[in-house]
Amino acid sequence: MSFSQDFFEKVLLLILTAGVTGLLIPCVLKIVDERKAQKQKEIDDRRLREQKLYEAALLRQNKIIDAQVQLLDNLANLIWEYQLLAIEVSYFNPIEQSDLYSAAVKEYDKRTGATFAKIRAEISKALYLTSTDTYQELRELYYKKLIPLDMELYRLMKKQRDTKQKIPDWKHFNDNTVHDLGDIIDDTLNNLAKELRLKSVEQK
Repeated sequence: MSFSQDFFEKVLLLILTAGVTGLLIPCVLKIVDERKAQKQKEIDDRRLREQKLYEAALLRQNKIIDAQVQLLDNLANLIWEYQLLAIEVSYFNPIEQSDLYSAAVKEYDKRTGATFAKIRAEISKALYLTSTDTYQELRELYYKKLIPLDMELYRLMKKQRDTKQKIPDWKHFNDNTVHDLGDIIDDTLNNLAKELRLKSVEQK
């Protein structure tokens, strides 16, 4: 059997092609695998960055919520503390209960300065923890209700020192502090709790 030159060339070409293909395919597959691995790494890295950003944002949000809860608690405690100090002065009879009245006046003098400073500091925090409207409402409570009440109380204490009888102004002051101011404080703190979404879902 004789084989033509053309046949040998075709066989040789086939062998060469098979050899090249055998070498080329693994190289191509390796390149494809490397590209897939690189692509997957980029996807994994992006997901990791997104996860870290999400966790950081969640942590910041949790810190803000904690600060808002603390703001409401601190303001409630401090404002009611001040109201109680003012009520005690107006509650005792300056003549018949002079010792209790004097002790209440002394306690008021001792504690109100620091209490007012703490209230104002908490209101400043509301500047970045609440809306502008709520911040202004808290400022109005401080400057238009609490400070004027403090000034009125000192006026009455001075007026009381100048007489040997209980001045009639105390009853009006006490009623205003207990009821009117109490309602205003409740409304203000309630509005703050609503904005911060810290009210029970059962409450309106």
